[in-house]
Amino acid sequence: MSERNKIVAVVDIGSNTVICLVGSESPEKKLEVLGHAMVASAGVRRGTIFNIDETVDAVKKAVAKASANLEIEVQKLYVNLSGPKLRTERRVLRKVIDQGKIITKLDMKMLFEEAKSTPQQPGEKVYHVVNQSYSVDGETGIFNPVGTSGSELLAEYKLVVGPEMYEEKLRTSLNKAGFEMVRTIASPVVAAESVIADEEKEAGVAVVDLGGGTTSIAVYYENVLRFVSVIPFGGNVVTLDIKEGCSILLRQAESLKVQYGAALGDFVPSNNVVTIPGINGWEPKEISFKTLAYIIQARMEEIVESAFYQIQRSGFADKLGAGIVLTGGGAKLEGLRQLVRFKTGMDVRVGFPIVSLTPAQEKVLESPQFATAFGLLKKAVKEECLQNDDMIVKKKKEAPAQPRRSFGETMVKKLSLFFNEEQDSEF
Repeated sequence: MSERNKIVAVVDIGSNTVICLVGSESPEKKLEVLGHAMVASAGVRRGTIFNIDETVDAVKKAVAKASANLEIEVQKLYVNLSGPKLRTERRVLRKVIDQGKIITKLDMKMLFEEAKSTPQQPGEKVYHVVNQSYSVDGETGIFNPVGTSGSELLAEYKLVVGPEMYEEKLRTSLNKAGFEMVRTIASPVVAAESVIADEEKEAGVAVVDLGGGTTSIAVYYENVLRFVSVIPFGGNVVTLDIKEGCSILLRQAESLKVQYGAALGDFVPSNNVVTIPGINGWEPKEISFKTLAYIIQARMEEIVESAFYQIQRSGFADKLGAGIVLTGGGAKLEGLRQLVRFKTGMDVRVGFPIVSLTPAQEKVLESPQFATAFGLLKKAVKEECLQNDDMIVKKKKEAPAQPRRSFGETMVKKLSLFFNEEQDSEF
């Protein structure tokens, strides 16, 4: 089977937008985007679904738009999982090794499965298990103990834990929209995976994903995911502050934030103003760019301070050699990078998805806003495809007339994914 035929579809269900990407891996092992769409989200608050019917409609629109010109029918979807109650927990497990025997992959797998089945509070589940390190007979800092001899193996894991209802609502929404959910992956993890390099993971880096309803944090050190947290507010609270502070409509406040907003009021010219049209005969209203910036700055300082507190909680704040990477829709705010640097004392950059795009795609997709969707797509195309009755996508039914060609002459008819259960860490 041609590598190009490994076609998958993913949806990033956010508080403000639903993004769908359809992609494939090229023969050169590069990620290719075959279709994309972004539609207004509904039914989602603070990263979690509260109105299933509204979410269903948004997902249907996004998938239909992304696959409209591809002559395929999407049947299964990867989807992000978010919510303010996502967190990481530390778990250390012990295994006694028989005298004279060496540690095997089976030993590691048994510990991994035990960590995965760690009991949680009622209504919660373990979504991801991430290996941190091993120790053998007191020798610490071992990342691959296979082949080592010893009498005691200790494994440290970080569990990404959250309410079961997060996944249940996602599955219900996708099923009602006519799709099967392949897998959920935590938003902080996939957003980070699409915007940072391995060198940054090794040096230590914190990825702060500024969404509309939530702000998520993922911390990496020595190439390992160490910490995940989600703050229950994001860009939408900034919009609400603008609405209240300027006495304008919510849609006008959002437009002002996107077009003229800045995170540092001191650097905005005081003579620049924008006129908001009056409603039902009311006089137009003039709003100073500087006033707008100070409203934004006050709230963004709160968000940055909350994110930095979570980074400090991780225990790795003083080890982040690569600093902080800002991504998500809120990362586009002018002056935010400077504000974060001032508040944290760390190096800061804006994270764009690391993916090859055509010139036409770059105009639309080369944005921090697509970080989570690209992270999902990157994860999805890594999974192997099998030819059986479970299809990720299939050809649309065509009329007897001359069929149109899609993806060349090698369009796959049946696709499926399987997961490599030999791995002792998911990321």
